[in-house]
Amino acid sequence: MLSIEILKLSCSTSLTAINQKNKRIINNKIKLKIKSIKKCQKIGNLRSPMCSGSLNKKDAVWKSVVEPDLFWLFDSVLLSTSSLSRFKKDLAGFKVSHRMLAEMVRLSYQHRAFYCYVILSVWIFLLVAGMYKYIGIDEKSSMQARIIENDISIREFPRNLKIDVKTKKIFRFCNPPSEITTETEGKLDGNLTLGGILVFIRHGDRGPLAHIRNISLVNCGGDFSSIPELKNLYHNYVNFLQNVSSYSRTAWAQFLGPFHGFPMLPSNSKDCKIGQLTTLGIGQLLKTGIILKNAYYHKLNLGNNSISNKDIIVYSTRYRRTVQSAVALLYALLETDGFQNLAKITMQESQSYAFCNTDCACPAAEKFYKQYLKEMSDHLKSHPAVADLIRQASNAVFEIPDQAQMTDPNTLKDALLTYICHGASLPCIDFNTQRICVKTEHVTSLFTYTEWESKQVAKNNSRKKYGLLRAYGLLRNIVSYMLRIISEAKPKIVLYSGHDKTLEYLATALGIFSDKLTMPHYASRFVIEVYRINPKNENHVASDFYFRVVINGKDFTQKIPFCRNANFYSISYIERNEMEKRKDSKLCPIETIIRQLHDDYFGPFNATNFKDACTNHKYG
Repeated sequence: MLSIEILKLSCSTSLTAINQKNKRIINNKIKLKIKSIKKCQKIGNLRSPMCSGSLNKKDAVWKSVVEPDLFWLFDSVLLSTSSLSRFKKDLAGFKVSHRMLAEMVRLSYQHRAFYCYVILSVWIFLLVAGMYKYIGIDEKSSMQARIIENDISIREFPRNLKIDVKTKKIFRFCNPPSEITTETEGKLDGNLTLGGILVFIRHGDRGPLAHIRNISLVNCGGDFSSIPELKNLYHNYVNFLQNVSSYSRTAWAQFLGPFHGFPMLPSNSKDCKIGQLTTLGIGQLLKTGIILKNAYYHKLNLGNNSISNKDIIVYSTRYRRTVQSAVALLYALLETDGFQNLAKITMQESQSYAFCNTDCACPAAEKFYKQYLKEMSDHLKSHPAVADLIRQASNAVFEIPDQAQMTDPNTLKDALLTYICHGASLPCIDFNTQRICVKTEHVTSLFTYTEWESKQVAKNNSRKKYGLLRAYGLLRNIVSYMLRIISEAKPKIVLYSGHDKTLEYLATALGIFSDKLTMPHYASRFVIEVYRINPKNENHVASDFYFRVVINGKDFTQKIPFCRNANFYSISYIERNEMEKRKDSKLCPIETIIRQLHDDYFGPFNATNFKDACTNHKYG
């Protein structure tokens, strides 16, 4: 307020001084002009420029506005040759005009002061309003944040998702260690010799791929107390990693290869860090390693310290979760004492999660993928209720949901698994007075839709072509190792530690289209067993070699299209569960997969090789 009064006083003082100065100047110049005119009359020279002409009021007023110096105004005005009385009359009129002019000037300066006051008032108003606005928002937001934080910590969330008839399929994606069991792997006996196996795994349980709410309240540590064998193995594994430097740092670095700087355990056993393998995930891979060891360790003659550097080949993508998953599985599969077997292995990096090697770049694949995404988007648009559910639930699940997260059911499903698989409460969020919570029925509705969508994906032609092109490099690699196992009896194990897409592409390449393989769960395993029929003599022919595909313990060999009409090899085995039961298994000749790769693989693209299939858009 003090600054306003000072400004008012300053403006008033300035205007008064200006008006008084202008009046003095004008009066002095008028007096000088009158003296000049009287002098002209006295000498009788009225025709001189100074004494002739008449005073024009309009000119005087106009000149006074345009030219502030009134002396030059009178120089431009001519007096007429009439008498001095005429001049005095005109001069009287000019004085009236001068008073009008002075009044206009005074009003002009008064208006300027008024404008000054208005601008100053508006500026002060905006300043004060802005201060109140931002201070108010900060106080309100901080208060609201405190209320929400306290509210969340005190008030209960909706109940945790419980296993029942409706939610059983949902928990399948979690794949807890207790559900990872031995089934048909390695159970074939008789007149067969197992030459080698190719193992493809998806990494174990991980943290979410985006920032989600209340992640600090989720306990991602695994409880292995119900599985004593796994509990002991986990403690041994932790001790092994903590003391690995006591064996040989050089050997450990050689084993990890390009991943030698990666930590093998979470910094905190309960951590749920973004995209990182959890303690539960480590337990899943240790359990998977136990199963593979029971099935193949002795059949492949891996004991008695007989493993060489050519027997085990390991690939992993450059993600911590895939590297850590591979190491956990290998420890459970191979190690019995110290660091003897792992020291003979060197892990190798794959630049692509498709393990495509040199056959990765493919413009046509991207074209098919875009078509597939558009078709999936159209599916979602045809279910507006589901789209609305995803949009609302995303606001409650993600801290800062973006457009992609709010329109993708699988992204939301993946985030929800963080809560579901670790027994955490489903999230809530407060919007002013409204509280939005993700409820059990929301989760079941979402997973029902994604299950329906996966069935559409299994039949989607664009998705099939995309998968074929993406998996070609991997299938070439598989066939190459099969031929080496046949000819050299090595390697005995080839391990690919990858992602869900890795298994999806491989299933597509083999022609296995199943909704369960469209969304493989954590720690899924995909095993290709290579067998040799024991001949009566030492001579082997190509028809003596067969393979079998086992996915999560289930035999999928006869679901492969190019194996159905082949000269398969049939063998029976005993399923030793609670009740012993004999089952039949049919092996597929290795000749068929070689023929499929070289002759028939690019048939859907009307091409004969990878290059043509990737550039021939006409038939896409």
